[in-house]
Amino acid sequence: MQFVLLVLAGLGSVLMLRRHRGNGAGNGPGYAPRQVALVAAGNLLVNLAFFMSHPVFTPYYTIPIAMLSLWSLLFAALAPPAEAVDGTPAGQAVQA
Repeated sequence: MQFVLLVLAGLGSVLMLRRHRGNGAGNGPGYAPRQVALVAAGNLLVNLAFFMSHPVFTPYYTIPIAMLSLWSLLFAALAPPAEAVDGTPAGQAVQA
């Protein structure tokens, strides 16, 4: 199960990075799915490096970071862009 979660999180990060190539931090305030994908990929890499370099007796230690990465990618993919809420108080707070 952990291998499937790791593969899904890795593929989700790669797909989001490829889909949002131009949406970086320099595009102004608001929604930045590329940053979320970079954080998720970084989390996965650091966790896997730690897991591979230390003797661990139970292999389920990679599941929490894989699930955190999957949830982060899911919420970044489903969240509306900041431009979609411009007229509301939430949109005004984003622009402030």
